[in-house]
Amino acid sequence: MSAPTEPGLYAGVPEDVYHGDRNSISSTQIRRWLEVTPHRWRYEREHPRQPSDEMIWGSAVHTIVLGVGAQPVNTGYDKWQSNAAKAEVARIRAEGGIPMKPKDFDRAHAAAAKVLAHPDAAAVLASGVPELSAYARDKPTGVMMRARFDWLQWLDPRTALVGDLKTTSKQGPDEWIWSAADFGYHQQWPWYVDVLALLGIDVPTWLWLVVCSDPPHEVWVVELPQPAADLGRRRNRRALDGYAECQLTDTWPSHPGGIHHIDLPERIYRQEEYAR
Repeated sequence: MSAPTEPGLYAGVPEDVYHGDRNSISSTQIRRWLEVTPHRWRYEREHPRQPSDEMIWGSAVHTIVLGVGAQPVNTGYDKWQSNAAKAEVARIRAEGGIPMKPKDFDRAHAAAAKVLAHPDAAAVLASGVPELSAYARDKPTGVMMRARFDWLQWLDPRTALVGDLKTTSKQGPDEWIWSAADFGYHQQWPWYVDVLALLGIDVPTWLWLVVCSDPPHEVWVVELPQPAADLGRRRNRRALDGYAECQLTDTWPSHPGGIHHIDLPERIYRQEEYAR
């Protein structure tokens, strides 16, 4: 299956097709645009990073909770150095599964069970559709935007509640909010909402379903205020305009030339003052 080329909602788009699409841009990519030079951004798009162990573990939790995606498989090996273990890992990957060490396999199922048992999270997941992919063109630039929803609960044919599942090492909402800021979740939210709005679908409520990766796998559900979305939308607009310009001219600049006159961060000077 090739990536969709027309605006719309699509079910069953394979993950590798979705993430490998070069004719549209995702929220993750637009957030990264503001962190690096266009030159590095294009390089990273052509040379994607391998997912970390925690990202793979998070994918396993998503599959178990949402009921779709690559299936986690217990390799039965605590270490993967032996030839037998390597062969089993290779076999599982070749069959499209997620190979896991026993402790990580058990941990993923324990975390997923906690999400499904949480009253507020369960209410979101009681009805709806997982892993729908949406494509829409940004009106000012014509750039094709894409978004992949963990969960859409339809309130009526043109209105949906969104549930977005996150795994975290943080131990509660007050800590997690810093991760939300660092990972740009306040940009992800309006990006996804705006893609659906371009398709004529309203999202009055966006909820994050968050589960701690460490036992006892506590769960909390988060809703951010509108000013957070407004901030994220402004950042998305700036990134989209910059990306569109580079795409149009096919120029992807690196750092500007010349000598960079920079100084140490202010906090370094303050640390020295406190040490006296």
